[in-house]
Order: sequence, then structure tokens, then C-alpha cells
Amino acid sequence: MFKALKYLLLANLYSRAKRSFIALFISVVSLILITFIMGDIISVSSGVSLYSLIIAKWFIVLAVLGFIVFNILKIINIATSPFTKETTVHTVVTSEVDMKREKILNKEKLFTKSDSILKKYIKAQ
Repeated sequence: MFKALKYLLLANLYSRAKRSFIALFISVVSLILITFIMGDIISVSSGVSLYSLIIAKWFIVLAVLGFIVFNILKIINIATSPFTKETTVHTVVTSEVDMKREKILNKEKLFTKSDSILKKYIKAQ
């Protein structure tokens, strides 16, 4: 039972933090690619450009690592608050909605669109 609960919680976490997991995966793949590509470029260069490439490589690697840490913290934040619901604020004029609702509910029989069209053509004849 514990195993099923664990998978259910992981599935729930993945569904809520899908963007963070995708960004984390892309960041890790890009970090690996940057390391290999910059390593190859550094191995064929020499002189002053070698130092600038090393600095550029570590600047890029640290930026990607920062992005990875940000996504991990975001996932942890979502995981530690599993029972909070995200609510969106909708501003709707309630008087208009209530008036329309009351008008529809006061009818004796609620018609579908096709019923109302048929009724219109029957009255016209």
C-alpha cells in the first residue's frame, strides 16, 4: 500500500510541477552538452583565447547550474505544500449573471437551441 501511495504522490507532484521537471531535464542535458562541446573547443585552442574560453565555459556552466538549483527548489516548494489548491480570480458582474440565470430558471420548460428554433418557426406559420 505504501508503494502505491508513493507512486500516486509522485504522479501528483509530476502533474503539478510538469514545467519544472521539463526545464530541469533540459537544463541537465544542456549542461552535459556544454561541458563536452566546450571541452573539445578548449582542447584545440591555445594561448590567450584558451583562458577566455575557460572563463566563458565556467560562466555558462554556473548559469545553468543556477537554473537547475532554481528548478529543484521550485519542485521542493511544490512538493512540501501538496494540499494547497491554486485559485484564479475571476471578476464577473454577478448581477448580470443572476438576472440571466433567473430568467432561464423561471421558464416552465427549458428549451435546447433546436427546440427554440422549431418553436419560432411553428409560431411563424
